[in-house]
Amino acid sequence: MTIHCPACGLPILPTEITPAGDLAYCRLCERTATVDACRIATPLAKRPASVESPPAGLKLTENLTGFQVVLSTRSWVALFLWPFLLVWSGGSLGGIYGMQIKAGKFSWIATLFGLPFLAGSVFLAIITFMSTFGRVIVESGQDGKLRIRKGGLGLYWTKSAAWMDVVSAEVEEVTTQRKSGYQTSYGCVLKLRQGGPLRVGTSSDRAQAAWLARYLAGRIYLRR
Repeated sequence: MTIHCPACGLPILPTEITPAGDLAYCRLCERTATVDACRIATPLAKRPASVESPPAGLKLTENLTGFQVVLSTRSWVALFLWPFLLVWSGGSLGGIYGMQIKAGKFSWIATLFGLPFLAGSVFLAIITFMSTFGRVIVESGQDGKLRIRKGGLGLYWTKSAAWMDVVSAEVEEVTTQRKSGYQTSYGCVLKLRQGGPLRVGTSSDRAQAAWLARYLAGRIYLRR
C-alpha cells in the first residue's frame, strides 16, 4: 500500500517510515506525519489543480505543452566582482601578455607562467557574468525533452534528457570546507532511467531547491 504526504500529496517511500511504523518523513516537504494520517491523505493526482507559489528568485510559467522554471542567479556581489575582475585581469594578464605584445617579443616561459592567471581570469569572468546576468532555466516542451540551460544574454550551456526518462527529483545538499569555515550549497537532482543524473544548482537557497524538487516530483507523479 502506498502512503502519501498529507502536505504535498506525493508518495512516501517505505524507507522513510520509522522502525516503529508510526511516523513517516517526506523528504520533499521536510515534514513528519503519522502513518495513519499518510494513509488517509489525498494523493496529488486527486487534488484540485494548484501550484505552490515559488519563492523569491524563481519564476514559473506553464502552458498546454509544458512548463518553464527560471531561476535568477543575479546577486549584489557583482558590484564587488567587476572591479576585482578588472584589476585581476588587467594587472596579471596585462603584465604578462601585454608586455610581450608591447615589446614585440614572445616568451615561452612568461606565456606558460601566465596560464594559471588566464584560467583564473576566465573562471572569475564566468562567476561575474552569472552574478550580473545569469539565469538557470528548467523547461519541457512539445518535443518531449527536459532542458536545463544555464547562462544569460542569449548565451547558454544546455543539458537535456527525454522527459519520460526522468524518474525522480530530490534535494541535494553539498558542504565544502573553506578557509573561513564550511559552506553549504543546495540543488535539485533529477535521476534518469539510464545515464547519470541531471543537477540544477540553486546556490545557498534551500527554499528554492526544495520548491523546485517538489514541483518537478509532482510533474513526474502526475505524468504516470
